[in-house]
Amino acid sequence: MMQRVSDFLAWLGGADKGLLAKVPQERGKFVQMGCVLLTTSSIAAVSMIFAMHDGVKVLLAGAIVFGLFWGLIIINLDRFLVLSMGSTRDLGRLVWISLPRLLLAAVISLVIATPLTLRIFQSDINVALNSANLKESSLQQQQLKSSGLQQQASAVLAQITTDKATLAGHLPESVTNPALQTAQQQVTELQPKVQAAKTTEIHAYEAWQCELYGDGTGCAGASNRAGNGPIAHAKELTYQADLKAYNQLNAQLLAAQRSQSAAEQQVKRAQGSTLATAQQAARAQLPSLEARYNGLEQQVRKKAQQDQNALNRNTGILAQLSALSAASSHNFALFVAQMVVTLLFFFIELLPVTVKFLLNLGPPSTYEKVAKLEEEKILDQARLDRLTQRRNAERESDEQQKRADAATRVRVNVTEDMSNREQAMGIHANEHVAGKMEEILDAALQQWSQQVHAKLNGAAAQLNGNGSSPHPQMWQAASGFGLDPDGGML
Repeated sequence: MMQRVSDFLAWLGGADKGLLAKVPQERGKFVQMGCVLLTTSSIAAVSMIFAMHDGVKVLLAGAIVFGLFWGLIIINLDRFLVLSMGSTRDLGRLVWISLPRLLLAAVISLVIATPLTLRIFQSDINVALNSANLKESSLQQQQLKSSGLQQQASAVLAQITTDKATLAGHLPESVTNPALQTAQQQVTELQPKVQAAKTTEIHAYEAWQCELYGDGTGCAGASNRAGNGPIAHAKELTYQADLKAYNQLNAQLLAAQRSQSAAEQQVKRAQGSTLATAQQAARAQLPSLEARYNGLEQQVRKKAQQDQNALNRNTGILAQLSALSAASSHNFALFVAQMVVTLLFFFIELLPVTVKFLLNLGPPSTYEKVAKLEEEKILDQARLDRLTQRRNAERESDEQQKRADAATRVRVNVTEDMSNREQAMGIHANEHVAGKMEEILDAALQQWSQQVHAKLNGAAAQLNGNGSSPHPQMWQAASGFGLDPDGGML
């Protein structure tokens, strides 16, 4: 079992089993490289488990599956980066070869280090998330108050309040007179002044009492000397002046409120029918207004609940990173600890490529020399095989050419023999046809000659019977058959 584990780690570190058998003293180096690759991939797997479980909210079993798969990807990438660097010893070429691999390893290390960092500082992140959620919730409430839905609800509620006041006997604001408008304006202006005067009077009284009993600077800035001294007397005068100002403003407010009530009663008496009409209209529209207000309020509460739920679910990786950044910006110790942890995992993930880079800076190892010899041996054998194949191909090409030439000569001889035979057959056929044609011609001429002689003999006998010589036209006709006047053939 130990031998199998050692062989696996050596293979993982980039060793060839056949070459390693020739230089067993190099096994330890490749086993250590395999352990480094296995360490980085294990950290990557744990990081992905935390990321999927804490950030994406995947079940633990699913997160473990994703983590193992991610670990396989990382170990494959790291092994590729290490093996692709080769065994070059040229510093410039080594830097150019290592630079992109180092950059890729840096990106991978940042991806892996982030979930682990978030997991380590989980408690600080939760505090920052709660604080951020409270601020965001307050902002959402303010936005909801200024939203169109809330404004509609507020307008309906104001109308409901007006209708209820009308049913209670108060005239609507639209039913008024100049005296009532003046009284209402005075009440509106005096109420904040009275409130401010009351606050000033209370503060002045507290300052006087604190100074009177010598409670110190923690009590309204008083001194430590008790008794009704000059300072206490001055503060008492200030209190009396503030109290007098408050009483005057309050008296004005009460007078304005009485004037408003009297004006309202006057309007009620003068416009009783208007109030009755307004009460009837308010009584008719109040149920529909209340139903609409309840619907709007339900929508507002639903929207607020949806926003709050979305805010509560916003605990992913980006939210955690933002929270950690916010917490680090206000806590230098936390910032330093975060940087140290991130750099720790960062450099751990850079170990495979860094170790390979450092190894390539040293002299070639025995394993590399043997590997180079084996590579040259393979190349020589490949060249020999190629040369042998080329010679065999040339030999086969020559044999094929010879066979092609022989076949060509056979085809030429066959063609010539066929031509000679066709010529002989043609001559023989022509001789046979000529003989047959001569026989046919002789037979035809003999038959024709007999027919002509017969006709001529018949004509001569007829002429002899009549005692006259043949007519010249008859000889002319006989001449048309190719005979001369003596009966011979022309």
